[in-house]
Amino acid sequence: MRIDNVSFPYPVLGISDDIQPTLHETGCDIPDIQINEIGNEFSIDIALKLENSDILNYIKNDYAEYSVEVSCKTTKYRKCMVSDTPNFTFNINKKLLNGKLEFDSFVIAKTDILDYKNYGLNPDYEGHTINLHKGDLLVAYRKCSFPVNVDLRNVRNMKSFMRVMKNDRTNERSVIYDLTTSKISILLPEEMMVEYNKKAINDADKEKQRKAVLKASLFLEALTYALLRYQDFKEREDLMWVNAITYRMQEPDIRDFCEKILNRDEGADDEINMDDLFKLAQMMLNQPYLNMLKCVSAKDDVASIFTEE
Repeated sequence: MRIDNVSFPYPVLGISDDIQPTLHETGCDIPDIQINEIGNEFSIDIALKLENSDILNYIKNDYAEYSVEVSCKTTKYRKCMVSDTPNFTFNINKKLLNGKLEFDSFVIAKTDILDYKNYGLNPDYEGHTINLHKGDLLVAYRKCSFPVNVDLRNVRNMKSFMRVMKNDRTNERSVIYDLTTSKISILLPEEMMVEYNKKAINDADKEKQRKAVLKASLFLEALTYALLRYQDFKEREDLMWVNAITYRMQEPDIRDFCEKILNRDEGADDEINMDDLFKLAQMMLNQPYLNMLKCVSAKDDVASIFTEE
């Protein structure tokens, strides 16, 4: 069921300001969805939040129920589930899915509701008698989608969606990032590639320090660049880096930083908050600056970096 830009003849919590406070104002608009791989299946847990006491009472008194529609456009898979509780747990065989799994979540009328009442009704409805029919919406949560053609077990490993390669253009002296390949390609000039491939032989601490510095510089910059260009590539389900980043941006602990990036329409006038974007890149790589500073000991002449020409 699609509700984008739909105007209902009755009030729906989550559509405009029909009922206040809105789902967004109470922090309930985005379903909490967790997807894990278990053998040949995806295990999916969905939790819906709701703080509107009138609607909660309609659910409690068996007049309404929670509903989740799960679909995959590529394979035409579709499943609809209803529940008297806000929690859904189910498995889907991987063979039935490809590309993107979409979730539409609602609270719907389980039976006719005559003279519907809600303390948060917009004043525009004052004096109107509202009758809801079985199947009508009471609550419409924000639509969510997750890529399923991604290795969820390694999605937090930066090397699963980034790679370092030698740039074959001999006249190039700068680092170039290529987002048109499956993984984010970090293209290094030959001289840099030689240095990148050097490892601290038989020195585990030095090698750990080297990796921390690379993560907080080369890989962090590549990820930041990809986030800046995400809007241009977000429909490319064939790109592994797009799928990995899309999945990560919907994790509960970083979702607030990603809302405008994920839902921003092409050509939108509103600008992405750059502060949030840089914070997001650091959070996705588990605060690489902190790890780097821990690895660089006090005896290392870090200050000399700022004086070099």
